[in-house]
Amino acid sequence: MTINLAIAERARAGEVLTAAELDELWTADVLSLGMLAEEVRRARFGDAVTYTRVYEIGAAGKTGDAGGAGVEVRLGHLPATLDEAEGFISGARIVAGPQLLTGFSLADIAERNWGSLPDVLARLKRAGLDAVVEAQIDRKADASVIAASFAAGLPVRCLSLQKPVDGKRTEWVMAVRAIVQAIPALQTVAPLPREQSIAVPTTGYDDVRSVALARLGLPMVKTIQVDWAQYGPKLAQVALTFGASDLDRVATVGDETLGRRRTPVEDVRRNIEAAGFTPVESAATA
Repeated sequence: MTINLAIAERARAGEVLTAAELDELWTADVLSLGMLAEEVRRARFGDAVTYTRVYEIGAAGKTGDAGGAGVEVRLGHLPATLDEAEGFISGARIVAGPQLLTGFSLADIAERNWGSLPDVLARLKRAGLDAVVEAQIDRKADASVIAASFAAGLPVRCLSLQKPVDGKRTEWVMAVRAIVQAIPALQTVAPLPREQSIAVPTTGYDDVRSVALARLGLPMVKTIQVDWAQYGPKLAQVALTFGASDLDRVATVGDETLGRRRTPVEDVRRNIEAAGFTPVESAATA
């Protein structure tokens, strides 16, 4: 099915598409959909594709150099108690130094039920956390919860999706739109799920459709993000031609035995250039 010309013109003009129009786009020819999303993305933001180098700290912790200037230090493990979380952040703050220190899912924090959410977030902020990594809107992360994080001085870096969605993605795009319209500071959306279904694995076609629908359905959002570490170079490169504009979680170090051209950063930059874009490292700021 080809794309309705009236819908395509509204998308090019940056107009907010209706749910019915998004439903129609979802069923359009995948190549035509990708071409429209890339056209809209280039017209609004040019050919730059950003990538973020991330130094991840898990439950075991890390010590030593966090990877140099411009690197985001990210905490992936939320401890069982608030006191432990504060200690974890304080230790990571020493490792991070002046670099950006982010951590956790906002839904994970809210679901711990450690007390008043504004008070909990304020304590995490005082311990040294600069920002919350993400809010998965299919979990406990509505606009009021996200607003509480911003009010505590912990901006949410990304709106994301935890579990795969069956069928069309229109409802999810509309939910994201409502949150972004309420909190305009949110400018990064990751439309591909953090979890993969073993029983019903997603197809690459659905993945790139999801990216394109996010680009076309969220004209008020600057950054459509794909997780490089999770989805890998092949899907990430194709996603860039379907409207994505940022690659997250690029490792700070890798196996250099095969030479500098095989390091994570060089691999990412090479894939971005091969897709016809200009790689730009993100500034690691809250």
